[in-house]
Amino acid sequence: MRSSAERSPTRLAVPLSSAEPPLAEQVRAARAGGAELIELRVDLIGDVAAVAEVLLPPPAGGFILTIRCAEEGGAWQADDAVRIALYEQLGLHLPGWIDVEFATWQRSANLRQKLGLVCELRHTGGGTGSEWAGQNVGRPKNRLILSHHDFRTTPADLEPLLADLASSPAHVVKAVFTPRDATDALRVLTALSRRGHAARDVTTAGPEWILLAMGEAGLCTRVLARKFDAFLTFAAASEGAESAPGQPTLQTLRHCYRWEELGRRTRVFGVLGWPVRHSRSPTLHNAAMRVAGIDGVYLPFPVQPTEGALFAFLDAATAFEELDAAGFSVTLPHKEHALAWLRARGYGVSALAARCGAVNTLIRDADGGWYGDNTDGCGARDALIANVYGDMESLHGEQVAILGAGGAARAVAVTMLDAGCAVTLYNRSRERAEALAAELGCAAAPWEQRTDADAGLLINCTSVGLWPDVNDTPFPAESLRPGQVVFDTIYHPRETRLLLAARAHGCRVVDGVAMFIGQAAAQFQLWHGQTTSLHTLQALLDSTANPNTPVNPSQ
Repeated sequence: MRSSAERSPTRLAVPLSSAEPPLAEQVRAARAGGAELIELRVDLIGDVAAVAEVLLPPPAGGFILTIRCAEEGGAWQADDAVRIALYEQLGLHLPGWIDVEFATWQRSANLRQKLGLVCELRHTGGGTGSEWAGQNVGRPKNRLILSHHDFRTTPADLEPLLADLASSPAHVVKAVFTPRDATDALRVLTALSRRGHAARDVTTAGPEWILLAMGEAGLCTRVLARKFDAFLTFAAASEGAESAPGQPTLQTLRHCYRWEELGRRTRVFGVLGWPVRHSRSPTLHNAAMRVAGIDGVYLPFPVQPTEGALFAFLDAATAFEELDAAGFSVTLPHKEHALAWLRARGYGVSALAARCGAVNTLIRDADGGWYGDNTDGCGARDALIANVYGDMESLHGEQVAILGAGGAARAVAVTMLDAGCAVTLYNRSRERAEALAAELGCAAAPWEQRTDADAGLLINCTSVGLWPDVNDTPFPAESLRPGQVVFDTIYHPRETRLLLAARAHGCRVVDGVAMFIGQAAAQFQLWHGQTTSLHTLQALLDSTANPNTPVNPSQ
């Protein structure tokens, strides 16, 4: 067994699953992109001769040889004897690592005998794998990875399976699960935390570990593998080249999620919602932390859309001390749920969040407790100041017409009132607008009268005009006035029909991305105690943006 000094930090592995372009070319590109290991998925590549060509002469750099059976998500459907012969044939060209399913290893004496010829096995000193540990013979050989893949669920109790894997003769054991949401992913990380650090200890005789969750909810297990000393994590060479659901690309893992900078002390931030796939908050916050020299990583955490699901996630994240959870953004549908959780657990809530009836920012305090705040309204206010008004004094006294009476309208209305503005709410449900206006202490008027409003600032907080209904608008173009300020909190498309019409009528406009940046800047200050300018965040977002990715101002 290797000592801890010989064990490298978590490796970055890139799976190759096609013979086109030529494998040698793919290998060179992956290594140039930062891959430390190359997994050759022979079952997906199909062209055994192409694989053999890459391995002759004995290749430089590390390779993993995998011929995954269909029962565990692979493409191999031929006879096991043929697969075993291929493992033996191709394994002679390594050394490297050979990955085989634990279930296949257990049931096939032929496979155990053949892999014993090309693999060095770990002496277990007993247990279910001890009868195989004496098969080490001959020259230096490959290391064995024994793996388990569950494409249905994440079992409630992981320990029996993990104990069986640990007692095997593999130097590396791998277990991959399918999570329902991010709470299951935290359970996988908790199991890795207990085992990964121990595997680096020179006094520990156990195997090294790969524990991952698949899909969108499992991304955190792939990124945080380095924090918890996993043997490796997988990253696809490019979009569309994933060998399993949820693999980030090599570029995304290294650049967006700051792979080389992650360590045991890295603090964890993220966005909680359902869904969160299209949030650009990870891109923005990770870039901002890199510029500020902050040891942190920001991740998407999809949490099923119920209050109970959010309670379960936050309870698990709080109890998981080694996670170092330090702050979360909260988006739909969990803003009210977050407020309820804070109150149920006896944590603090800002006066602003209480008035808004929602929390979009969770901050961890020095004692391990939590505090809730709401930056949506101040994000809107700061966007208006940065792009139009210049200062609070100029905004003070403005006549504001707000379209909508939902959560976004509530947060924006509270902040505009606090800024000294005169606010009138317009909503298709007049009763809802009047109820909110009575609660906040502002005016309400019928939806049909919105075009009569003598407002210098018009703010759309409805979803009218949101993609894909891009031809809709909440306000008739002919009723817009030159010089009027028109602010649309919709983010996708960035240029809504309302804003296009406003520009054509000589209005000054503010888009939803400006609000997104404003609320992110406020969150950054709450979490890190540092200010960052809206200009800096806009530049960071522009430098990393994918123009086809939607931006949600509440994410």
